[in-house]
Amino acid sequence: MRAIVVLGRVLDPAGIVVNRRAGRIFVNREEYILPPADRCALEAAMRIKDATGCEVIALPRALFPDDDVLRQALAIGADRAIYLSGRGPDCADDAFMASVLAAAIRQLGGADLVLTGATTLDTGWTQLGPRLAEILDWPQILDAWQVEVQDSMTVVQAVVPADGGYALAEADLPALVTIAAGALKLRYPNGVRLINVYRGIGAVAEALERWEWQTLLEERPTPVLERRGQEFPPERERGVRVSGSAAEMARAVAGALRQRLGR
Repeated sequence: MRAIVVLGRVLDPAGIVVNRRAGRIFVNREEYILPPADRCALEAAMRIKDATGCEVIALPRALFPDDDVLRQALAIGADRAIYLSGRGPDCADDAFMASVLAAAIRQLGGADLVLTGATTLDTGWTQLGPRLAEILDWPQILDAWQVEVQDSMTVVQAVVPADGGYALAEADLPALVTIAAGALKLRYPNGVRLINVYRGIGAVAEALERWEWQTLLEERPTPVLERRGQEFPPERERGVRVSGSAAEMARAVAGALRQRLGR
């Protein structure tokens, strides 16, 4: 059995400051992290590997300038990771990357299960999983909280939100499952694998492959999104604190509202 986990990266929010008055975003510390949902997808892939002994291959969610995300996956326990190199469009959106990833999966000879985060942390995009499943013509289960492979690795079962609670969804393999943020806690990487993958030593370092994404496709896909700059909401106004009895505070709030509305 082969499971593929698709991983992205985002700037660490702790190093970002948004200045509404200046209309600018300041990156005080440029450090990247795995998005919460993708961390859960990686942990789900590793739990399936623990239970079934399947091969886990990591693929990138976008055309990243470096392979750090994939090295992290190898350190966690992935068997292979494939870095997609080559210059792409300015906005390699989910529609574009779904076509590239589908071609990469076919180049690998197919897969039994694809796992990815249900949503991104920075843009909130949720379309990569559904678009990829449609291109592959696979069944899909979205926003799963738990994933297991059953019936001698022919069926995937996932716990998904439903009617204020949870329900058990099932699909025949091959299938695609997106994992909700917060569903699982990612394990710590193996220390030896972590050192070796960054030093380029041993089999774990050799498990990182580099493919030119253009060679995977006969026709270059076209992104459906267009960059149009940034917009910032107005600067938040400071409020006024009122005190006194409940009746006095109610009159003060009513007076402030009348003054704002010009009445």
